[in-house]
Amino acid sequence: MRATELLDEAARERLARTVREAERGTGGEIVVAIASACDEYGSAGWRLGVALAALAFLALGLFAPPLPWVAYLAAEAAMLALGHALARVGAIRRELVSHALVEARVAERARRAFAEHGLARTRGRTGILIFVALFERRVVVLADEGIHRALGPNESWQEVVERAVGGLRSGAALVGLENAVRRCGEILARHLPPAAVNPDELPNAVVIED
Repeated sequence: MRATELLDEAARERLARTVREAERGTGGEIVVAIASACDEYGSAGWRLGVALAALAFLALGLFAPPLPWVAYLAAEAAMLALGHALARVGAIRRELVSHALVEARVAERARRAFAEHGLARTRGRTGILIFVALFERRVVVLADEGIHRALGPNESWQEVVERAVGGLRSGAALVGLENAVRRCGEILARHLPPAAVNPDELPNAVVIED
């Protein structure tokens, strides 16, 4: 699924209002970003293609009568092409990518989104990003140093992540993200209440990274 397909325009506007409401009770700045995928994972197609080509070569050698060398070459080329085609299917490509690579790419993309969308430039360093990676099926919460200083040593954003993931898995993405934003706002309000002057420093619109 593409990021643009997850939420229609009305749903994005509703989520932006939820962000705005959550920020009224805190000095924090919340941004929701949704990415279709954090990498193309192009090596997945090559790995599958090479595996299929090796199997085809072995099968022809064991079970087929002797063939011209061009037949073996054509069979391997066909299997390479088939591997690339199959790897375009999200569910298959996901199985071909290692957990470590997925985690690394999601973390890298989330950090880049944090910087690109101004979360490190708020006055009190109180920006917080809820980052959704659709292909990888991951949700990451990144908070700036002003928030880290305010939170207790045993506190984490896991509950925010779980609310977002729960909605995505159940097909209720908007509800899950709204619940995540509200919970984020509650945590921030407890530790970072709004100042007398509490400007809205960052846009509330959902960031779509297709």
